[in-house]
Amino acid sequence: MTIPLAYKEDLYRFIWKEIKDLKCDLIRIGGIQNHVHILLNLHPTVALATLMQNIKSHSSAWMNSDARFDSFNGWAAEYFACTISPEQKTAVIEYIKGQEQHHLCHAIDDEFKRMYRYVNLPYDERDMI
Repeated sequence: MTIPLAYKEDLYRFIWKEIKDLKCDLIRIGGIQNHVHILLNLHPTVALATLMQNIKSHSSAWMNSDARFDSFNGWAAEYFACTISPEQKTAVIEYIKGQEQHHLCHAIDDEFKRMYRYVNLPYDERDMI
């Protein structure tokens, strides 16, 4: 268990601070033990890569220094990001809210395949190593 469920809210608050520090607006955050979903409004002056670098590097340093996250051994090198239309916002919020229930029925590999299909990208399992 990389992100203990008992401490996920602390991690989410930490990530929220990183998002606020770059003048972005968090709409919803959620996830399970091995990944996090974030819906946000990206500030026009911030590059997505910069935001993700800050979130991943700062949260890694924090979790590695906190004994509550003793199973954490780093985020994956990659991340998935896409834009959504205003009409999709409610559905995405509900999807993020229901992550724990969702993953009782859906494997993470299937999730990635669906995301790739959603944005018309070819899925190659070697990308997930």
